[in-house]
Amino acid sequence: MFKEYFVLLLLGHILGDFYIQTNKMAQKKEKSLKWVLIHCLCYGSVMLMISIPIISLKIALAVLVAAILHLVIDVIKFVYILLKTKKDKITLTIERNIFFVDQALHFVCLFGITYWGIRSDVSINAWKIIKDFLEAAGVSEGLTISWVLALLVIHKPANIVIQKLLMIYKPESNDEEKKKDNNAGRFIGTVERVTMLIFLSIGQYSAIGLVLTAKSIARYDKISKEKDFAEYYLLGTLISTIIVIVSSFII
Repeated sequence: MFKEYFVLLLLGHILGDFYIQTNKMAQKKEKSLKWVLIHCLCYGSVMLMISIPIISLKIALAVLVAAILHLVIDVIKFVYILLKTKKDKITLTIERNIFFVDQALHFVCLFGITYWGIRSDVSINAWKIIKDFLEAAGVSEGLTISWVLALLVIHKPANIVIQKLLMIYKPESNDEEKKKDNNAGRFIGTVERVTMLIFLSIGQYSAIGLVLTAKSIARYDKISKEKDFAEYYLLGTLISTIIVIVSSFII
């Protein structure tokens, strides 16, 4: 029950904090408290929509608490960034650390809400029509939600996590080349992680090596000539692989 409850809340968090929130909204949040409130309102709405099929008074209360805690954390982050910006002390390292501390606090809050839900005997009962559809399709509710969450995690959140971790190691390049590399690299990374996740789910662990080899061949010329890029590429590949392995535990 703990896993099912936590996965549901985490699904709402991933959708609300990564997919509903655009890059422009994230940038505006750092400069305007109004956009922090708009984001948190969107976040709470997404959490509520995710919970509608299993809604109850306690579930609604849990979603409300999650939204309020999210608002508190984001307001604290906004104030901290504002103070740092006034002192001209926002570095790439600080920006990276802010992101991961922010996500860690959200994660702890969701974990705490899940624990409260289990202690309060909050039941998760989906609408009968959803149960009937999944039973007819031959899949379980928990497995379906887990797969949806895992696929969502290894796309946009994974790309952002890798970008934040590697931002201080990224080799210098011109703006046009950098934009093309980012767009192609993110798409390739998503396809790579989806493929590896499928292989992990069916127990074909050795096949993962083929995916990594194919990716390396495409960049072999640049890897062999540029040491900084080779190290950056290796770090990105290893982090991407770790994210897939961690995501596979959700399933």
